[in-house]
Amino acid sequence: MPGQFPSGALRIDPSAIPAVRAAFDDSIIELRPHLRRLRQEAYIPEPWLGDPVSAEAATAYNASVMDAADGPYAAMVALEAELLRIRDSLQVMEDHYRLTEGENAALWGRL
Repeated sequence: MPGQFPSGALRIDPSAIPAVRAAFDDSIIELRPHLRRLRQEAYIPEPWLGDPVSAEAATAYNASVMDAADGPYAAMVALEAELLRIRDSLQVMEDHYRLTEGENAALWGRL
């Protein structure tokens, strides 16, 4: 029914929930090694030329790309958190659906 759900709502047929959740799991699995590698290797540890200009550039890069709350690295970490939140919500939805369907089956089986 139009207007029933907010425009940003994700509507999933209950039988498709496991496949959708698995897709989010796959995305998380793919993202994690990249985050780990960035955390370990993306910082510029020292000025590459040892001069004041490269020192300033390294400091600016580390501050704006790796350490900034609104920087690219923080955005990727936030993406991981959002993927986890969605995946966990889908699991709760699946569990609830299975419980409800089990109760319905038991109720209809008694009639």
